[in-house]
Amino acid sequence: MSAGTELLATAEPHLIPGYAGYSPQYRFRCGETYGNTTHKLLLDPTVNHAEALILSNRVTDDYEVQRPPKNDIDIVNSRYKRTDPIFVHPTMPGYEGFTPKLNARMGQRYTVLATEGLAEFERQQLKNKAALNELKRTIAIQSGQGEPRNLEDRLLVKSQFKLPMLAVRPDRVGVMRNLVLDEKYETPRDHSPSPYFMDNANPKKYFVSRYAGHIPYGYAHFGVSNVPATNSALCDFTSNYRKRLSTEWAPVTISQPDPPLLIQPTMIYHKHVGMIPNYLGHVPGETFRFGKTFGADTKDAKRWLRGDFST
Repeated sequence: MSAGTELLATAEPHLIPGYAGYSPQYRFRCGETYGNTTHKLLLDPTVNHAEALILSNRVTDDYEVQRPPKNDIDIVNSRYKRTDPIFVHPTMPGYEGFTPKLNARMGQRYTVLATEGLAEFERQQLKNKAALNELKRTIAIQSGQGEPRNLEDRLLVKSQFKLPMLAVRPDRVGVMRNLVLDEKYETPRDHSPSPYFMDNANPKKYFVSRYAGHIPYGYAHFGVSNVPATNSALCDFTSNYRKRLSTEWAPVTISQPDPPLLIQPTMIYHKHVGMIPNYLGHVPGETFRFGKTFGADTKDAKRWLRGDFST
């Protein structure tokens, strides 16, 4: 490196600009670049920092990380001691079966990801098994089936709460566990109800201030503050809506009389049925009816015969 380059380059060691970690005493230094400031701080003996530098020497190969780690490979290969070793290292790419802990991993080769996932799964299984064994040991000691071996075990015997726990409370031992109880049904709460269909007695039935939307019946409530005006307008809207829903908008059922079971053959104009198509006789009022079938026209004609001239 030439002399000119040494003047422009920051001396080692220093932290790269953009480093988001903690740098001791950096907040109390100013006037120089980030590289020069951290260079002086790392070499300053009066600054409290770790004995070993966090920086890696990239000249050697010490910083290189091997994946998967040797510990993970040993854990995967030692599974044959406790279970059927379906998975072994290395896992061949193209395997289409299920591999634990593989879905959330990416950025590496399949063999690396599969081995690390299997090692993590195996550690979790061993941790769960150790917790279960500890629970069984505690139950055995507190129930008198095991002998305490140390001070911790003797404290378990004198504990107020002992395992296994009772399934029910002592005052409810006589109650049958399979007794069916009728529980009251509770309607789930609606956390965002519409103010239009709230109950009129609900205190939250109003529009917030500066609401720019349409307020039904709001024109009839002026000269009042926002909350009372919008509450009264919404109550009027809800009452009118429910009234019209039960009266005007209710379905109407029209009942028509059933035709008689026996029709007298001597009658020319029947009361409940129309005339036979192609009837060439006179039908009163049929001339003034258009747009309907002959049977419907004859029904209208019979209304004329009865004296009903309404449309």
